[in-house]
Amino acid sequence: MMNWDHYRNLFPHLSHQIYFNHAGISPMNTRSQTALEEFYRKRLDEDIEFWPEAIERKQLLKERIGQLINAPAENIALVGNTSAGLNVLALGLDWKPGDRILLNDFEFPSNVVPFINLQRKGVEVDFVHHREGRIEIEDLVKNLHHRTRLVSISFVEFLNGFKNDLTAIGEICRERGIIFAVDAIQGLGALQMNMSEMRIDFLASGGHKWLMWPAGLGFVYIAPHIFKQVYPAQAGWLSVKTPWEFFNYRQEFAPDAQRFEPGTFNTGGVIAATATVEMMLEIGAQNIQKKVLGNTEYLIGKLQDAGMRIFTDTRPEHRSAIVTFEHPQAEALFDFFKKNRITVSLREGRIRVSPHFYNNRDDIDVFLQTMKKFKPNL
Repeated sequence: MMNWDHYRNLFPHLSHQIYFNHAGISPMNTRSQTALEEFYRKRLDEDIEFWPEAIERKQLLKERIGQLINAPAENIALVGNTSAGLNVLALGLDWKPGDRILLNDFEFPSNVVPFINLQRKGVEVDFVHHREGRIEIEDLVKNLHHRTRLVSISFVEFLNGFKNDLTAIGEICRERGIIFAVDAIQGLGALQMNMSEMRIDFLASGGHKWLMWPAGLGFVYIAPHIFKQVYPAQAGWLSVKTPWEFFNYRQEFAPDAQRFEPGTFNTGGVIAATATVEMMLEIGAQNIQKKVLGNTEYLIGKLQDAGMRIFTDTRPEHRSAIVTFEHPQAEALFDFFKKNRITVSLREGRIRVSPHFYNNRDDIDVFLQTMKKFKPNL
């Protein structure tokens, strides 16, 4: 039996507020705090030249990420955020005029702008139209072109939490020789991902949402079979095979994903992120997924009982940790929640609620009871 109270105790904010905005940014936990405090204590006057340990810690984080997504650490590179990660792919492929990219019109801009930027090279960008917040696979297939070279989609759509069937989309792309890229930021950390089962060629994710890392740190995964197709568009002293040969300027790139890590990195972020990933591995990705889906199932049922129109797809295969609903006075309700120390999101005129694994039904009940107290301005 999982002792969830043990993990709740790692989040001090629960003593005075309810936080349901993990789809925006997650709170820190005391394990990350302890790891960071120890790191900065050493940096103050003990281990000032921290670099050798920093390199080791970076490698450890990549190994832990590999355990989380079932992928080799050598195919994982750290980046600053999702946009930087997707630019590794967008700027690293050898594009030809007339090549096409298939996106959809329900994406967060991070998964659109890097590819729109390629239009200056003659690349054409096509869009699948969503159906009330759903991306249907049949619509994706209909919009594939014989020149389509890349399909990029989110694991979970940011506005309503629609979970795409990555395995099915990946199979379609693999059959047609199309590179399949995934923006995982709104799912990874809450839902399971397995690179050995999913046909994902390239994955990018920032860490400040469901992974609960500090802002300014993320990673990419590049599948072995496309690794040589992605050229390091940004190269630096750490991108090469033997970076400590300072005056050897004409080196080959590193044989692994280190080639996409050009220079000094966010070491504090690495320290905090490692502590959090190790916590998630300790709990187990399957247990986290079960907990967050239990939270959203309970929340959806209660909102429906209250007569709210749910904008989130309620089918189990498409649910995630995000629930979005409509309210005639959404902005005023959002402010009311804030005054009552309940944090949610206001997105496109709707209320978006995103509890994590440490949240429970008591938190959700307080949220619902607070909403009942809201007095609309008629």
